[in-house]
Amino acid sequence: MAIKSVLLGILAALFFSLTFLLNEINLHAAGDWVWVSTLRYLWMLPMIAMLAYVPQVKANFRKVWLAIKDAPFYWLLWSNVCFVLFYVPLTWAAQFLPGWLVSSLWQLTIIFGVLTTPLMKVTDSSGVSHRLQIPRNKLKWMVIIIIGIVMTTIQTTGFAGFNHKFWFAVVAILIAAICYPLGNRQIGVRYADFNGLEKVFGMLIATYPTFILLAIIGYLRSGLPNHTTLLSTFTVALSSGVIATVLFFQATAMAARNMEVLATVEATQSFEVIFTVLLGVLFLNHALPTHIQLLGLLVMILGIVGINLTRKRRY
Repeated sequence: MAIKSVLLGILAALFFSLTFLLNEINLHAAGDWVWVSTLRYLWMLPMIAMLAYVPQVKANFRKVWLAIKDAPFYWLLWSNVCFVLFYVPLTWAAQFLPGWLVSSLWQLTIIFGVLTTPLMKVTDSSGVSHRLQIPRNKLKWMVIIIIGIVMTTIQTTGFAGFNHKFWFAVVAILIAAICYPLGNRQIGVRYADFNGLEKVFGMLIATYPTFILLAIIGYLRSGLPNHTTLLSTFTVALSSGVIATVLFFQATAMAARNMEVLATVEATQSFEVIFTVLLGVLFLNHALPTHIQLLGLLVMILGIVGINLTRKRRY
């Protein structure tokens, strides 16, 4: 089960990586960042709804509706944290940073995914609630992953040469990196019996009013979206929003009761930067990574392997 959830996480990372490349293309083609961040989720709901008619897809949408009806504030809060406060800041930041750098900085979600663990409570079989603990035997590998992230970015960024918009973009990515795992975990722990598709469907229902409001703002800002924005956001919705999100949420749902495996699944998102760099070189004529950047990618992979090989220990 643990190996399967990790492999699903890696496959999800491949589809997630398309987001960074397509957003870079779109925003460079004068697309409005509000439309770019909104249309992905507006496209997603009908796509997810159509999956209900696929016999091979096992999803009980009625169960999701009843869960939302039973705890509407909970779903509204954590779904908006996970989807809105993740993707809107990430898209806004993409105006000022290249796709590969957004992808690299986004891997900070691994660290925040671990650090947010104590914020959650679970109830054991005896009815006693307690806070979850950080899997401390994985922290050293998290540090190695962060070192790899820094190595892949610091040589090219030349931090001192960036203006204030660069730093605002970094802060926006930090917000996204905190909110995505936090919202996902809050929904996942409380609804551990939901599969990935059911979780995504419920969170889409809960966030749709927010994205409709953002669409209105986008129209008032720049009118209707252009053809490039419509096409790219549709592709992002299909590849990243539906395929990757369902795969990743399914992986985290499979690991919801084991926080160490869950941390490992979340760490597979590091592969996004690897896929983004490779696809950027192949399809966007990006420059080949420098030796230091390549070394950074290897260090990052070392951290991921270390997390996967770390055995469970009691503290």
